[in-house]
Amino acid sequence: MKRGKVELGSKSALTAAKTGKAKLIILASNCPENLKDQILKNAKASGIPTHLYSGTSRDLGTVCGKPFIVAAITVKDAGDSEILKLAEGEDANTKN
Repeated sequence: MKRGKVELGSKSALTAAKTGKAKLIILASNCPENLKDQILKNAKASGIPTHLYSGTSRDLGTVCGKPFIVAAITVKDAGDSEILKLAEGEDANTKN
């Protein structure tokens, strides 16, 4: 969160997935299904890797250091972090 450029929220993730302006999208396990499906479909079409976080949106918010729920994280620039390694070999778009 501190090293690169990220946006929080499912609306930002959907916009980024549609426009192809993200390096990675992370979705909480309890992200609403219809929204998750839209994000995954658009991310796949745009060639953006995705990662399904095993925790809930409350857990994801806590991991991000936020006092609120976070259904999705859009990584626009990883900075010097290694977060993009999440996309290696575990692209949610390949799971059916």
